[in-house]
Amino acid sequence: MQTDRANGKKPIELLYSLGLMGMLLILVIINTNKNEQNAAEYTESYRNISNAFTLDREGTQPVDLKQLGIYMNPQKGMLSIYYQLPELKENVSLVYRSKDVYTRVLAEDKQIYETTVYESRFYNRSPGNLWNMVTIAAEYSSKCLEIQIMMVYDTSAITVDSLYLGDKGDILLQFLRSNLVEVFVSFLLMIVGFSMIVLDLLPAYAYEQKSHGLLWIGMFALLTGIWSMIETNTMQFFVRDMRILQLIDNMVMVVDSMPLLLYLNCEYQIFKHLGMRILGYVEGLYILCCVGIQLYGKIDLHYMIHGAMLIMIVSDILIFGWIINTLRRLRKERKPVLNCALQMTGMCSLWVFGIIELMRSLQVDRIDRAGLVRMGMLTMSLCFGISSQIRTHRLLEQGLKYDLISHLAYLDGLTGLGNRTAYLEQLQEYEENAASFSQVGVVYLDVNNLKKVNDTQGHEFGDQLIKLAAHIIEDSFGRFGKAYRIGGDEFCVLITGYDTQEQYEKGLALFQQLVAEANREKHFSFEVQIAQGFALCTEAVQQQIDEAVAAADSAMYQNKVFLKQYGKS
Repeated sequence: MQTDRANGKKPIELLYSLGLMGMLLILVIINTNKNEQNAAEYTESYRNISNAFTLDREGTQPVDLKQLGIYMNPQKGMLSIYYQLPELKENVSLVYRSKDVYTRVLAEDKQIYETTVYESRFYNRSPGNLWNMVTIAAEYSSKCLEIQIMMVYDTSAITVDSLYLGDKGDILLQFLRSNLVEVFVSFLLMIVGFSMIVLDLLPAYAYEQKSHGLLWIGMFALLTGIWSMIETNTMQFFVRDMRILQLIDNMVMVVDSMPLLLYLNCEYQIFKHLGMRILGYVEGLYILCCVGIQLYGKIDLHYMIHGAMLIMIVSDILIFGWIINTLRRLRKERKPVLNCALQMTGMCSLWVFGIIELMRSLQVDRIDRAGLVRMGMLTMSLCFGISSQIRTHRLLEQGLKYDLISHLAYLDGLTGLGNRTAYLEQLQEYEENAASFSQVGVVYLDVNNLKKVNDTQGHEFGDQLIKLAAHIIEDSFGRFGKAYRIGGDEFCVLITGYDTQEQYEKGLALFQQLVAEANREKHFSFEVQIAQGFALCTEAVQQQIDEAVAAADSAMYQNKVFLKQYGKS
């Protein structure tokens, strides 16, 4: 802690955090004051004419654009609204938003614009949310402008609003500036979702007990971010094929609730319970049904949204109930509740913002239906993501501890080589998988004079001798096989392959060289002697392995006697 402060780490982090918060504050201030300041700034280059349209050419019957459905003749399927153009000195642009309708614009009964869309049997009938940009020539100055609105669906939800007349560039710039915060939050939501998916798929997080909960909550955040971005109505200015955005919008609404169920199944195995499993099957089949309907091309995916919304509501209610019950159970069992508390916070934030936005939308059709919902979705995705990451970290930590304990159970504490347990299990593996091993070479080794060293110089010197012997064995025979310490002063190396004899001879040459070097460097006041013996097993079956072990032990004993009698020479 003192080092961090000395290096200035904490103050730098604080300054950086304050800077980020300041930037977010600027965006909030811009969004708060956009209706007042920006309107005054651009009134000279364009004007809002939404309240100037009438139902007749004479301008005597005002029209409420928020309730166009009440004026529509369902049998005719078309409605005309009129506007008397002012005196024009130059060409201007008429910019307006339409939703789920086709429109034409006429000046003095001459058509100057019509909704154009790309055709495909897989598209929805509706062009969706569409920004229409019409050039009005100066020659139509003071003429009557007519907008013909044609129904797509048999519904009174007909929208043509946000009509502006003036400089197209200024109109677009003003709209983009007024939606800066919404675009930023949507983009942030997509980045958060994508980051969660990438983090879940990183090789560093690949382990056997991984549940992929972070993957599914990341998918939810990414999909809702895409839907939220489309709902800002800014992408429509830059995409030529508007119907693809409408299709993506509807598709996301159909599939976006499933990742939440999959996430909870990763966290709590909810599909073990029949009711939740049935809900999962119903939603999965409904998504496949929507795919089939869209590919069939006769029924619009737009009509399937209500079913998807119903399933989403049911899913949310069940998810909420599940989290509540889990939270109560964990508290009763006195277990950590942080994960459930985070999930509950996220769900509540989404529902509170969602209900408020729903109430606002029921009063009037809004340009952006995701205004408050995206904030709730961002909060929920972050809470669920943090919860999943905490669980992932705990599982990873438990897995690492388990791996470490398992690893230590097969290691010799003094030398770091495999212990007798690892040696016996390796022999058993050879016997059980004899067909996979053509030959097994057994090298038995024994350190001479260990008891004498322990008695005369102490066990510390004895341990140093064992460590030196282990290094020599590992750096020679261990290069060609697996080395084990199977007793106080006994070692064994198991070598497999088609050229086992040749590998043994190479290891023996290195072994003799390393022993000679150790004696030249005089690590001890006495001569280092390590006896060794080798035997070859041509078939890895129990009888032959046992015979090879016995033969290697016998050869090692003969070498041990020889070394004691004649020394290194």
